Amino acid sequence: MSSIDRIAAAVTSCTKCGLAGTRTHAVPGEGSDSPSIMFIGEGPGANEDQQGRPFIGRAGKLLDELLGVVPLRRSDVYITNVVKCRPPDNRDPLPEEVRACWPYLEAQIRLLKPHVIATLGRHAMNRFLPGTRISDEHGRATVWRDIVVFPLYHPAAALRSTTLRQTLENDIRHLPEAVLQSLEMNSSQGTKDPEPEVAADSKPSEEDDPGQSRLF
Repeated sequence: MSSIDRIAAAVTSCTKCGLAGTRTHAVPGEGSDSPSIMFIGEGPGANEDQQGRPFIGRAGKLLDELLGVVPLRRSDVYITNVVKCRPPDNRDPLPEEVRACWPYLEAQIRLLKPHVIATLGRHAMNRFLPGTRISDEHGRATVWRDIVVFPLYHPAAALRSTTLRQTLENDIRHLPEAVLQSLEMNSSQGTKDPEPEVAADSKPSEEDDPGQSRLF
């Protein structure tokens, strides 16, 4: 079993928060095992909860469509969420739910080592850039732990607004530029972190890591 599969297995057996009692399936994430870009949403919806896969509803179809303008395919990137189980009635994740899931997301980031983390929606963005507004930050790159974070509007919001859809498409067109900026920034770094292990009973991190700097 690969390291990413071990993380997924830990997610599917997780009982750290109340969402474990209401989910149909946990949704660890899916995609390339060496992605340049990692997309991180807020949490699974109803379709994702039923099938255990991220972004497979209408918002996911729009994301797939917009990736094509780069061009990228779903298999070229990695897609996951801040919380791995669906909050009831699609409510916002509670702080304790976000904290419970953080070790899994952090392990995925450390293992996959994406050049760019593209957050989808304000909740995902605020996990990396706390205290910011997506209306200010979308389409702008910020460095977090030597990784470029590139906030995007959530595709679900873009489905409700033609203006936001165009904004999202325009921002996605700049993702290759963000990847190049990341490669240039890290070109002198020759060492890699060891692959992380996440046990099913690992404790959630209470620590936020807001350290960041504007890249462009």
